[in-house]
Amino acid sequence: MQTILRICCFLMCLMIFPSMAGAGTVDVFRPVEENVSPMEMRTRAMAEGFALAVLDEAQVMLPGLDALRAEALKMYLTGHAKPYIQGYKLLSSKEVDEGLEMRMDVRINKRTLRDGLKKLGLFQTLKSPLVASVAWPEDISGDEMAVLQGLITMTGLELEDGTYPAFFLEYTKEKAYKGRMILDNREWLSINKDLAVVWVDLWARYFDQSQSKIAPAKTQLLTISGWFSPDGILEFDRVLRGWDSAVQEARLVEMDMQPTGTGATWDVNILNRDRLDMLLQSFLPQRGLTFQMTQGD
Repeated sequence: MQTILRICCFLMCLMIFPSMAGAGTVDVFRPVEENVSPMEMRTRAMAEGFALAVLDEAQVMLPGLDALRAEALKMYLTGHAKPYIQGYKLLSSKEVDEGLEMRMDVRINKRTLRDGLKKLGLFQTLKSPLVASVAWPEDISGDEMAVLQGLITMTGLELEDGTYPAFFLEYTKEKAYKGRMILDNREWLSINKDLAVVWVDLWARYFDQSQSKIAPAKTQLLTISGWFSPDGILEFDRVLRGWDSAVQEARLVEMDMQPTGTGATWDVNILNRDRLDMLLQSFLPQRGLTFQMTQGD
């Protein structure tokens, strides 16, 4: 009876407090900039630190993301990373002759980040680019063009005139950006003074509707046997949820308690089967555990 109560307690904790935070330490150096106050330099350093921390976690979720796209993602995240920050601690901050050195410990909300990367289309365009067209005003400035080009690279677009989806950038009388997304049978609008906000708003709608047309991937059932107690199962559940480069979602669906040992089954949505097999082979055999994978519903 005590064992059953302990299992229920652990399962309740897992449901209420899932392990969805990633943490990492980042080092930032901001060189001295003309007409930039120490306070502004500190603000920019923290924004870069947040971007680096989120990028590190994103690259775990997106194995194979090339260097150009990673740099473009960092450019976007600098100033747009806060929604993914669960908390941070400033470990050190020191002004030197050349600029500002800062070290931060940053905790990332992995669930929110994964949802954000989906909206950016990074999972859909990781292996192959999306053919699309993008148009911009003739009088666009060099700085604006650099931002736009970074967003195109980050999203993973291959530009081809006259194709759909088509993104059109315009200016409003209020000196804001107006974006239009045109598909075969619909058109969306977005207006904001931040070009990146307009871009992400429209492309998030596109990737959301295109994803809805894809049949949901069938999940796999991962069954592991050989534990001596339920405690090991619940600890491995936490480990499995942390394998972001291999598993998108994992849900403990069954425990099988026998006098000779305990087993468990997870319903998993796999991102990278080869990597998952490697992680399982490096984790399980040395603990006397065996596993098998079968097709889910």
